[in-house]
Amino acid sequence: MQNLHIHGYDVGVDYWEQMGATSVQADKVVNVRMSESEHTLLKAYCASLNRSMQDVLRDFALMQIQKQRFCCRLVRSLMDEHGIEQDPRVSKPCFGYACYYCRHAESCMAGETDLLYIPRQEIRELVSEEAAYIFDFDGSSIEAPNHRDDRVSTRQSLHPQTHEPSYQEFD
Repeated sequence: MQNLHIHGYDVGVDYWEQMGATSVQADKVVNVRMSESEHTLLKAYCASLNRSMQDVLRDFALMQIQKQRFCCRLVRSLMDEHGIEQDPRVSKPCFGYACYYCRHAESCMAGETDLLYIPRQEIRELVSEEAAYIFDFDGSSIEAPNHRDDRVSTRQSLHPQTHEPSYQEFD
């Protein structure tokens, strides 16, 4: 396995504190069962962020629950009952893993900006060629550029291996 730290890719250093995601001292512990390969993947991913598996799993679980609050009365009720405040980022389509790599994660978490995801330049070498368009984001949109003129759908540009060209889509 390639260790990104050896190559200078410590993508989470100094930014996870800005997200308010330093280790939470909690009363409860949750054990998560996963395969060896899933555990290895999670451990490497968390190391690339310089974050603990505990913190990343907590972030991701709460992000998903927060997203569900919008459409589910039960989740709304449970959050209210347990005093869990709504995250100011929840209405943004970029809310999720992208927050770890965003230039304005701190101000977004504080509810001080309406900007959408703008990647930090230091992750440029980690981003695949197919997704390099994200470095054109200005905070107003996270949409992939439309390649309609090239007769290629947005889905093709994002997932070329999973979508066979169908030129009938454009007739």
